[in-house]
Amino acid sequence: MDNFSEADNGTQLAYGENNRDARRRASESDPSNDELREREDSNGQLDALKQDFVDEPHARIELNGGLKRGHGASGGGPWYRSKTGRIVLAVLLILAAAAIAPIAWNYLQSYESTDDAQIDGHIDPISSRIDGTVMRVHPEDDDRVTAGALLVEIDPRDYEVAVEQARAGLELAVAQVASAKQDYAAALANVREGEAANFKAQRDAQRYAFLLARQVVAQEEDDQYTATARVDAAKVDSDQQAAGSALKVIAAREADADAAKAALDQALLNLSYTKIYAPANGIVGKRAVQLGSRIQPGETLMFVTETDDIWVTANFKETQLAHMHRAQKVTIHVDTFGRDYHGYVANMPGASGDRFSLLPAENATGNYVKVVQRLPVRILLEPGEDPDHVLHPGMSVESTVWLR
Repeated sequence: MDNFSEADNGTQLAYGENNRDARRRASESDPSNDELREREDSNGQLDALKQDFVDEPHARIELNGGLKRGHGASGGGPWYRSKTGRIVLAVLLILAAAAIAPIAWNYLQSYESTDDAQIDGHIDPISSRIDGTVMRVHPEDDDRVTAGALLVEIDPRDYEVAVEQARAGLELAVAQVASAKQDYAAALANVREGEAANFKAQRDAQRYAFLLARQVVAQEEDDQYTATARVDAAKVDSDQQAAGSALKVIAAREADADAAKAALDQALLNLSYTKIYAPANGIVGKRAVQLGSRIQPGETLMFVTETDDIWVTANFKETQLAHMHRAQKVTIHVDTFGRDYHGYVANMPGASGDRFSLLPAENATGNYVKVVQRLPVRILLEPGEDPDHVLHPGMSVESTVWLR
């Protein structure tokens, strides 16, 4: 329909233009016909208006819409577009902000948070206490092990021979102790024998001295018995000294036996060191030992990361510690799993991390630059928070300590 209308309008316009041209030529040929020329001019203006009206239908529609919108605005619109409505809305917003501000402020002051935190744990280095050749290595990297699990076996034959030698040395020392005790017993017997002989000699000397005073025996006999008594008394002293020496020999032999027993114990320990066990439940990592390796005492063979004893080290700024203390509740967000765990503050820091660094800052040298220090706070997980032991040292966390 629109296409036909536009075609009709075009035809009418063309027809009108042809009529105007014909009348203009007629009027030019007849100058006296002024009235006819004025009528042509009027018709031309009317045709121009019709042309504009046909060329801009959309403008006419927009004009009508504008009139309608203007009429609607003058007749009333949404209340918030009026000046009074805007004032009321602003007042309501201010009142709402004033009511929420104390609650928001109290909430912001109720916690301290930091993302400079990570999970920590004990990482036990596994090393050898003896030298030897590795016969077996049981775990691989990232294997889970339990406390007491066999990790590495070293060739034990050299240490088994050392144990036999130490055992033989102990047996010899024990035999020497027994021999020394027998010698001491013999010395004691000699002492008793000497004391008995000395007792008889002393009594004989007393009797002959009494008889000599009565002039019953000769002086020579009295001198003989007196000398015998003195010899027997000296022999008793000698036997007592020998017994004391034998007793000291027993002590020396017992000390040798203790040393031999210690040597046997050390040999047995060295033999036990040929098998290296896991010190705790954990995960093996950074294994460096291989089958057939010749290892030395103190050489690190692998590491075991304990899984039963972990904690969070949160490095808070010093300005965040004013209201922080032990036993406060902590929310721990673990980046790895995207979930929260619950814990509590176990210990407050003893010094800043700068004090434990290899080259701590020396502010007394004149090159002083004030930097907000961070102090490590130890946070423990609540019991049962990690039953499957999926948290491992080094994981990044966000710690939020609730102050109230």
